[in-house]
Amino acid sequence: MTAMKEQEVSRPASSSLEVDYLLVALEMGKADESVLHFVHFLTQTLPIKAITFVHVLPKVDLFFNDFTQNMQNLIKNYGHQDEVLDQMRNKVSSFVDAENGPRLHFSIREGNPLEEVLQEARLSGADLLLVGQRSGTGNHGILARNLVRKSVGNTLIIPEQSRAQLKTIVVPVDFSPHSVRALETAINLNRSLSEKAKIICVNIFELPAVFSYKVRHSYEALKQVMEEDRKAAFQDFINTYAKEEPNVEMELIEQGYGNVGPYLHQFCEDRHADLIVLGAKGHSKVELLLLGSVTEKLLTLNQTISTLVVK
Repeated sequence: MTAMKEQEVSRPASSSLEVDYLLVALEMGKADESVLHFVHFLTQTLPIKAITFVHVLPKVDLFFNDFTQNMQNLIKNYGHQDEVLDQMRNKVSSFVDAENGPRLHFSIREGNPLEEVLQEARLSGADLLLVGQRSGTGNHGILARNLVRKSVGNTLIIPEQSRAQLKTIVVPVDFSPHSVRALETAINLNRSLSEKAKIICVNIFELPAVFSYKVRHSYEALKQVMEEDRKAAFQDFINTYAKEEPNVEMELIEQGYGNVGPYLHQFCEDRHADLIVLGAKGHSKVELLLLGSVTEKLLTLNQTISTLVVK
């Protein structure tokens, strides 16, 4: 039971967050509350015209050996669809004004949640996919990470413990084209807010693993040289892409050895970030599957901050 015609909708790639159409995946469980709070916040912030809410039911196997039992399950499942549809409408009505707000559509699919949500996203042409992320479970964030990895569009992951507000936005910067897209998206989003958020661009650098006697410098001197070099590159980056944005700040921090992800996660926690905006590597089929170790680690660790992955 899908609300959209089975025909893919193409849309041009954009670095701005011009959201007319949301696709919201609901699990019909506890994690939905945080998702719907954020949906409500977005409808009060952005000129959203339409929202589709999608839920995926388990698929009944028509080739199951016990044909009679399977037919009973099939009939029961169709009745269950109507029940779930009513539950979806009731749940959403507490957060979105159906009469004065955006147009609402409801879609119930059967099968694998990952495949069905991706198919709904392709067919609908939605500008932004929202998906919740349960915390404290063994498979924490697996579906959300897979959706981010395979989706061709922007994806907003909303952890169960996140806040539906935008006061502080963190944008990790490595001076690459995808970090440019992330910064431009954060700036465009901030321009739509009546109360502007603080945007913190952060670059994390690591000192090379060399002994001071080999480079004839002390650790402190080597660190100073690298910091000055990074600061110059960072300032040039900000001057190029955010020169006239008064709410953009930059922070440069040094990490020890190992993955940047834990350092970035701790930084966002310490700054009480409400949103992290990350740029994905690219749009090709291979690049879509390679989020990068930093993004993967951050999505695994993060259970409190909403994360927008821009493609």
